[in-house]
Amino acid sequence: MPPSTERKLIIQFQKYLHPGYVQNACIDPDVPNSVAREADLNEIFIVRVDLRHSGHYWFSNRRVLHEDSDGLRELLRYTAVQQVHWMFKDGFTDPRALAEGANFKRQYYDRLEIEVEDGLVVMEGLGQAYLPVLNFFRWIND
Repeated sequence: MPPSTERKLIIQFQKYLHPGYVQNACIDPDVPNSVAREADLNEIFIVRVDLRHSGHYWFSNRRVLHEDSDGLRELLRYTAVQQVHWMFKDGFTDPRALAEGANFKRQYYDRLEIEVEDGLVVMEGLGQAYLPVLNFFRWIND
């Protein structure tokens, strides 16, 4: 039996947290009331990613919430994820890649573009946590 979505999330983050490769995320975080109030029935928050600039991504067993100075909003539901791209959907042909030149990866290394049923969702400022997030979305999409 394949692992649940929750287990896949934990596995990906444990692989990077325990050796110390990722320091801006935590499994089983303390969930503030502002986030807990937004939970669906039987939803549990499993991972918090602290963004490079400010804010958080809250990963639950169903979806990702984005918290910043503007408040808290749903970013995406895992069931809607179709494909994930590191940095840009169009890769190195994206105009930003061409304009940035050698600084491209340094500027955008922690950015993901996620294709969902009704468009494209961008996750930025993931810092070191970009890799477990990328691997998680690839795994749930298999």
